[in-house]
Amino acid sequence: MNTLARRAAFITTAAAAALGMAVTTASAGTTSSWSATPNGAYTAHADYPTLDVPFASLECDSSDVTDGTVNATSADGTNMATIDDITFTNCTVGGLGFDVSMTLSPWTINVTGVDPANSNRVKGNVTGIAAHIEGFGCSADFTGKVYGYYDNSAGNLVIDGSGDELVASNADCLGLVNDGDIASFNASYHVDVTSTGTSPVISTP
Repeated sequence: MNTLARRAAFITTAAAAALGMAVTTASAGTTSSWSATPNGAYTAHADYPTLDVPFASLECDSSDVTDGTVNATSADGTNMATIDDITFTNCTVGGLGFDVSMTLSPWTINVTGVDPANSNRVKGNVTGIAAHIEGFGCSADFTGKVYGYYDNSAGNLVIDGSGDELVASNADCLGLVNDGDIASFNASYHVDVTSTGTSPVISTP
C-alpha cells in the first residue's frame, strides 16, 4: 500500500472510531431514567388547599386524590404519575359555598430534575389540569399547568403557586373571576402507595 493510501485508510478508520464514540456517548446520555419505589396505585390528601385569582380566593378544607398511579419508571421524567380522580371538600369564596369538580382526566405529574438547593426534593409540574367551580352566582373553568416539587423525605407533593399557566375561562362570576385570569394554586398532598401504605421515593441514576 502506498503512502497516500495508508494515510487515507488511517483517516477513515479514525473518523469512524470518533463517530462511533460520539454516537455511544449521545446514546448513553439518553438512557438514564427516573424511577419510583414503591409504585402503583396511590391516594393523596391535602389540608386547606387554595386557588387565588386577582379578585377572589377559593379556600377548601381538604382535597383528596382518590385514584392515581405512580409509574415504576419514566425515561425522561414525563408521566411519572397520574391523577385520575381528585375531589375538593367544603370550598368557599368569601364565605359562600362552591363545588369544585375535575372535568378532564387524567392530570399528569412530570418530574424535571433534582432541586439543587435540596437533594430530597424533585422539581416538576402537573399538566392537563381541567376543573370547574360552581357557586352562588358564579362559575368558571380552570385549565393548564402548575408547578412545584415532590419531597422524598416527607412523601409530599407540593404545588407552590408558581407559574402563570393555570388560566380561567368561561367565567360568569360577577367580576370576581374573569376570562384570562391567572390562577395560583397552593397545596401539599401527602402521597401513600396503596399496596404498602408508604410514600414513594422518586430518584434518577
